[in-house]
Amino acid sequence: MHQTTKYYFPLKNLIGTWLLLLILFTDSFAADTEKQPGQIVVTIKPLYSLVAHLTEGIDTPVLLMKQVQSPHHYSMKPSERTLLAKAKIIIWTGPPMETFLKKIIQQQKNTAVVVSAMQAKDLILLGKRKKHPANEDRSPAVNKAEAHTIDPHIWLSVHNAIAISYHIAEALISNDPHNAGLYEKNLQQLVSKISRTKDLIEAELKNRASPFIVFHDAFQYFENEYQLNYIDSISFDEETGVSLKHIRQIKADIKNNNIHCLLYQDPKPAIVATLAKQTSIKTIALDPLGLNISDDKNAWFEIMQQLSADLNTCLAP
Repeated sequence: MHQTTKYYFPLKNLIGTWLLLLILFTDSFAADTEKQPGQIVVTIKPLYSLVAHLTEGIDTPVLLMKQVQSPHHYSMKPSERTLLAKAKIIIWTGPPMETFLKKIIQQQKNTAVVVSAMQAKDLILLGKRKKHPANEDRSPAVNKAEAHTIDPHIWLSVHNAIAISYHIAEALISNDPHNAGLYEKNLQQLVSKISRTKDLIEAELKNRASPFIVFHDAFQYFENEYQLNYIDSISFDEETGVSLKHIRQIKADIKNNNIHCLLYQDPKPAIVATLAKQTSIKTIALDPLGLNISDDKNAWFEIMQQLSADLNTCLAP
């Protein structure tokens, strides 16, 4: 009679196998959780660009402001509020720029690491200009305690972009020391790339002595770094209109200083179109936030190079 042979798997071996599978599953789940997109949220495209270079090969940050709106008056979608609520790290410029975020950031400080670019060491901070520069010196440096007086467009300076990169890298390393070596490597590569961009701009700006005016005073960090010949702004405050007296002063500036370049940000203000008709001044739209740039990762570099190219065109005789 045929006898069936029975095989017995030792219980301790079975338990060991289960434990091994459980450990492998747990490690895999933890790794997936660590790499989950959305844990690092960056508000505006220029900062996102720097962060994306710093986190390359480590994590994938998420850009908050994808709608073409001003950061001063941004209207968030429910999905964007949820994104902030789930974020582990929030990187923003600071209250003078992303005005809509001030209260939300205060609420998030207990659940997320909040990194403000304006808190970076060695930043050059310029005060908001309030009057015709013929009656004052170039904007003096201000300190971080005077946040309400700071021109918030701090990324439009190579010096500041490098300082901000170091500041963000330090925060990322503190939060994720396991990847410190890779963050450091990415930082050095980023700083080198930023420095090369400065050299390219220096070589391109051939007409920097030509005078120009702007609609909104958003470019003084770029202007200050490359010693451009800014004359005046049509508007210094987005909340108030432009007086007839100031418009007359602008027209006098155009005539007396032989100005043939007016810079603005889209959408084109009606007064810019009117001045172009009345004075034949060239008008060119600049994009300091990279709103029209599709390559988010390289946005800071494209912003700076496009500013240089557009200014050179506008300032040309």
